[in-house]
Amino acid sequence: MKSNSNQALRTKHFLKKAFIDMVHKKGFSAVTVKDIVDYAQYNRTTFYVYYQNIDVLVEELMEEKFEAIQYNSMSKYESNSRVKVQELTTHSFELLYYIYDHRDYFTLLLLEDTLPRIHQQIPEAIFNLLKDKFDIQYGVSVVDDHSQKRYMAYGTAGLILDWIAQDFDATPGEMTERLNRIFNTFARGFIIKEIDT
Repeated sequence: MKSNSNQALRTKHFLKKAFIDMVHKKGFSAVTVKDIVDYAQYNRTTFYVYYQNIDVLVEELMEEKFEAIQYNSMSKYESNSRVKVQELTTHSFELLYYIYDHRDYFTLLLLEDTLPRIHQQIPEAIFNLLKDKFDIQYGVSVVDDHSQKRYMAYGTAGLILDWIAQDFDATPGEMTERLNRIFNTFARGFIIKEIDT
């Protein structure tokens, strides 16, 4: 069976969903393959058709989320587009809508026994995107662009983590508006570099 057929994708989705639910219930270090397949109502053989072990499932899951974080931060823009910060709206970035729609995964950030490296995932995805795809037009003449982008990435991730910890006490649109207001305090706009298709 091809690992990218519709049936394979659906099966892998259910296995990942079961894994996420089991991490919420038991903690990452206690989850077994048996837990995952019992919860997903599959057998162990099905699991091993797609994954050598839990670590391979985790690696695939985290890579998917990393790519989705980047995609949902860029999906509204085309290469070489110029954007004025004051014109940003609550739908200028889809990232917070994506996080809200996939909160079962992102609330794993709140667990003590959670996925390895998950706490670096959001800030590093945002930083790589800022570094590689955004030319930011700052409101001051001299800026250490690399440090500013790292600060923006980790500050944004901290605000997102606080939103998650507050049980999503604001809508994704309200959170996007908060980020837009913060961005407005130090940047005039940005230019999107070449976007991979």
